[in-house]
Amino acid sequence: AFGAWLAPACLAQQHWELGAVGGFGMVKSVSATSGAGSADAGFKAGAALGVFGGQQLYSRLGGEFRYLYRFSDLKLASSGAEVTFSGRSQMVHYDLLFFTNKPDAPVRPYAAAGGGIKIYDGTGKEAAYQPLSRFAILTKTRQVMGLASVGGGVRVKVGPRAFLRLEFRDYITPWPKDVITPAPGAKISGWAHDLVPMVGIGVSF
Repeated sequence: AFGAWLAPACLAQQHWELGAVGGFGMVKSVSATSGAGSADAGFKAGAALGVFGGQQLYSRLGGEFRYLYRFSDLKLASSGAEVTFSGRSQMVHYDLLFFTNKPDAPVRPYAAAGGGIKIYDGTGKEAAYQPLSRFAILTKTRQVMGLASVGGGVRVKVGPRAFLRLEFRDYITPWPKDVITPAPGAKISGWAHDLVPMVGIGVSF
């Protein structure tokens, strides 16, 4: 009897959601150091566009897959000089969403954590000489890295099935040294933190 009561209750919570997000990402630079000094290596800030699909697993727990495309040119700067190189990145990940209240609440704050992969692409045209090459080389290379995703936001109902989401994510990977490659004798260390505030819209069914 208890199982017969519980099954409909669980099924009622397991609705699905589909939506799209847009935002603007910023990656904190790291230092490329050599005997000649140091340079700031990193990625230029740029737009982020993506889609997500998820499920309300339990009353206060959801899960979702997300694909995010980032416009992120490569850059290297030192002593007032800067060199850039066309680039992009793509992220595919699965997150768990931890809500503070129940699914029927009009406003639902949440924390998010998960993981997946990030694909870094240098897409520019390589040249025989690149400024600041004593520190690092910006390359036309693809590198796939493991990704950690952490953040949070708020989900707001705007209709019977429609909702808005305001959120912030930190996408974390080891530094992609095949894409921004330390010069011989130089060193790059640290992690790439892609900080992305986003606005999303979606529907539940």
